[in-house]
Amino acid sequence: MINKIKYSIMFLLTLAAFTACQNDDVVTTNVEAMVAEPGDLLNQAFPLNKIRVEGEGLSGLKKITLDNKIDISFNPTYNSDKAFIFTIPFDDKLGSRFGVQPITFVTATGSVTKDIEILQPTPTIAKTVPAVATPGFPLAIEGTWFYNVSSVTLGGKTISYSVNSSSSIIIGLPSDAVSGSELIITTPGGTAKKVIEFEKPPLIVIVSNFDGGGVRESWSAYGDIDSFNATTAGGPTGNYATLTWTGSTVNGYNGSSAGGGASFLSNSNTDATKTFIEIDVSANVVGAQFAIQLNTIDNVNYGYNFKVTDVNWSTKTILLSDFKDNYGFGANSAAALDATKVNEIKVGIAQGDTPNPSVIKYDNIKVRYK
Repeated sequence: MINKIKYSIMFLLTLAAFTACQNDDVVTTNVEAMVAEPGDLLNQAFPLNKIRVEGEGLSGLKKITLDNKIDISFNPTYNSDKAFIFTIPFDDKLGSRFGVQPITFVTATGSVTKDIEILQPTPTIAKTVPAVATPGFPLAIEGTWFYNVSSVTLGGKTISYSVNSSSSIIIGLPSDAVSGSELIITTPGGTAKKVIEFEKPPLIVIVSNFDGGGVRESWSAYGDIDSFNATTAGGPTGNYATLTWTGSTVNGYNGSSAGGGASFLSNSNTDATKTFIEIDVSANVVGAQFAIQLNTIDNVNYGYNFKVTDVNWSTKTILLSDFKDNYGFGANSAAALDATKVNEIKVGIAQGDTPNPSVIKYDNIKVRYK
């Protein structure tokens, strides 16, 4: 009996020793390093970096949780007892943030929690909307990583801004902003820079305002007119011109002009499709027909005719390329006209299709190039 008891005790001791050896073979999960790829950041990473985790007991990876709330996907193929790889996510909707935060790894043999620092990337500017800005108007800036914006400057001066999202900022452009100024957006991750080009303001030449402020101010009339007055008081901005036609057809035409001279536009402003003639107009009756004519250019007489639809003052804007030959009644447009050859603008009444009498009023004649 004593021998049986002795053998039983020896068996139990042997079994306990064997079990203890087995437990010694089990390796506890341990993370020794988290290395960002590409680069060699240790226990730090930028969003979307691949992270190589090194340690022991890492096989059978089951779960990765960042900041106690974001589950990170991974490919179990890249998992061994010594290492595995995953990608750092960043999603505002899931609560992603920058800074030091816990990350927990659950494997087949246990779990371990370490601290990792998520670094804020340098912001970038991809484009502006519109592409060419206008001083005094808002401008949308599209890019990446517009988080925690601390300042926005243009040409070294602080300007107002509103962050719509991590990829969009609306800035307020000062009215005196200068084209070619550098825009700088500053965040904890760094700065984004872009030179902002502004739309060039249109070139405006005042031909006549009948108050002495234009390049042509000495007006006279010709043809079948009843009366003409280039100093009529009470216009939109002071004096204006008045031309009256009461039915005479002796000459078959009428008009007024301040004569020719130097071209209104410089040699670099040749495009008729970018040239506009503006004139403030009024009349005594709806249907009174204006006839706007240019100086004779290369033996061609270009004109533009239109009827007044409102007797009150309004601004008429005419594209130079919409002028036609034969005093505005021809078939050929002035689209190919060299705009720099225009040095005179004549204003009259188209007698063939206008009320009798017709009294036209006009002021502030300008040439605008855009």
